[in-house]
Amino acid sequence: MRKFLSLLLVAACSAFMLFAAGSKEAPVVEEGPVTLTYWQHSSAARDEMMLKVVEKFQAQNPNITVKCEFIPQADYNQKIIPSLATATAPDVFQIQSGMVGKLASYGSIQPLDEKVLSTSQIADLFTPATVDGLKYDGKYYGMPTDTQTIICFFNKEHLKEAGLDAEKGPQTWNEFFDYARKLTVRDADGKMVRSGWGGKGYYPEVCAYIEQMGGKFYDEATGKFVFADDPKAIEAFRSYSNLYNVDHVYDTKFTKNWAGFRQGLVSLMLRHPVMIGNLVTTAPNLDYGVCLIPAENGKHDTCVTSWAYVMSAKAPSAAATKFIEFLGSEEIEKMWTQATGELPARKSLLNDASLKSNPKIAVAIDSLKDSFVGRLQTGSLYNIYSQYFEKIIATDEKLEDILKEMQTALNEELSSDI
Repeated sequence: MRKFLSLLLVAACSAFMLFAAGSKEAPVVEEGPVTLTYWQHSSAARDEMMLKVVEKFQAQNPNITVKCEFIPQADYNQKIIPSLATATAPDVFQIQSGMVGKLASYGSIQPLDEKVLSTSQIADLFTPATVDGLKYDGKYYGMPTDTQTIICFFNKEHLKEAGLDAEKGPQTWNEFFDYARKLTVRDADGKMVRSGWGGKGYYPEVCAYIEQMGGKFYDEATGKFVFADDPKAIEAFRSYSNLYNVDHVYDTKFTKNWAGFRQGLVSLMLRHPVMIGNLVTTAPNLDYGVCLIPAENGKHDTCVTSWAYVMSAKAPSAAATKFIEFLGSEEIEKMWTQATGELPARKSLLNDASLKSNPKIAVAIDSLKDSFVGRLQTGSLYNIYSQYFEKIIATDEKLEDILKEMQTALNEELSSDI
């Protein structure tokens, strides 16, 4: 099926690429009325917000009409990828940022129009980790959305009971591991009644830990995953997983990690800032704090994940870029942050007083200051990683062997057809 889809994509994009190669003139800015189709994966809050954004955009750009289609997330990739091989492809759409390079290499998406939004402008205006993954062959192919990092959530009551700092939370990895052990509680029979940390290998937190420990997860020069060949990365995997396998600070049979945190059964979580907004409605009485991801050598390096707004090969370049530019504008990024907890990618918003009036949101925004782009950002890559990490915490197989298998599978996926 993948091979079939890739052949369709190549065939569908050939005409566009040949036309572009044969044309010696600069791109023409579209004049007169233009209609754009826009697709995104659906959620009630995001759909409602996007309709408001489109209304604003059309009011400022009366010659451009945007028709939105919201697709259930479970069906999204199955619909978007085949559409790119046909005339039914949307003009502008969302994809996981890890798909940008592959779709760009097939010619299924086109770079942002330099006459509307230049490469130098993007580099100047946006935090590097939020846009680095959207660049292919020296050109930007999209703007970030649903930008997230990893920060630390902690139950203040639990920390106070254990005599730990309930205001600052764990600041270093040594402190974090120590907190996780001390906060884990068992009854007289040894049965877990509280988990110190609900960690079970979520990729962005593991990757951040590896990077901070001096290991290498992915090699930018070769475009390959290299963690299984890096001694520091292997040791980071070992010390991280030992909290589960050796110290038993969490057990998947005890409770689901986020449900447990909401219910006061889990003390520490490393996860995305968007959970700040989630906890307002799902656990309004929970007394919790947040802090930056723990640091090694004073640097709280955290892993950025995101989706991206991109445009298909058939899209009217100038109008589509103008719409994408608007979606990534300061005004709209600020709206998204205030409404959903999605982090702003623009440098100008990292010190915005109104956004940082909430101390928890301020911590989340500050996390972008020490950040790097995550390279495991497609559903298929994440599923492979998760499958093998499960083996690390659920079997007695040698760690090095599991990591070798994981790395091979991930690199094969990178080089495979769409």
